[in-house]
Amino acid sequence: MAKTQSYVIGKNGKSVTVPLGAVQQLPESLQSLIFVSIFIALAVCTYLNVTLVGPALAAAAPAVHAWLLWARVPLCSALFSAVGVAHFTAHEGIASMYPKPGAWGLWHLPGSASFHTNWTGVAEVAGALGLALGAAAIPALQALYPQLQAVSAAGLFLLTIAVSPANVYMFTHNAPGPVGSVVPWPLHVLRFYMQVALLTAFWDMGRGVLLGHVPLLP
Repeated sequence: MAKTQSYVIGKNGKSVTVPLGAVQQLPESLQSLIFVSIFIALAVCTYLNVTLVGPALAAAAPAVHAWLLWARVPLCSALFSAVGVAHFTAHEGIASMYPKPGAWGLWHLPGSASFHTNWTGVAEVAGALGLALGAAAIPALQALYPQLQAVSAAGLFLLTIAVSPANVYMFTHNAPGPVGSVVPWPLHVLRFYMQVALLTAFWDMGRGVLLGHVPLLP
């Protein structure tokens, strides 16, 4: 019989029972290796996207590349606004994605799952708003804080990395999140490449801040 575990995903203690994740049942040393390997893969794929894929796409299909550059701000702003709001409207489900102490044999971070769900939700909405306002070309705002878009993009780049352990936890430990059921592995692969695309976009818009070439304040 398959071993199971329960996650609280709704108000009034609503819970769901799911099987243990395949990675979750491995020795902790292997779990740690898989966790680190996923982050290395994320970094490598993002680097390749920035240095090879992006320039190749710009050369081969300039119209498509130009559309992606235009669309990235409204798409990212809408996505992070919606997800940020979900941190409060589906709080328990989002909190169920937060790694439990000792996950992978290495996870020990101060603060409760609820606390980290709250601050990341606020940060996502704030970053999305800053990204949108920075691209709106409002004269008064541009004069007051010209680097708003770059700073917001840099913040969202770091935030995307910061919330990645929750996504990995869903994959390795079958955490259901707000959907209330185990996510199929093809969707985990899709989300991985989505994270690569997000990191690529935020790096492109915020690299000046991330590299220290653009100051945080005017």
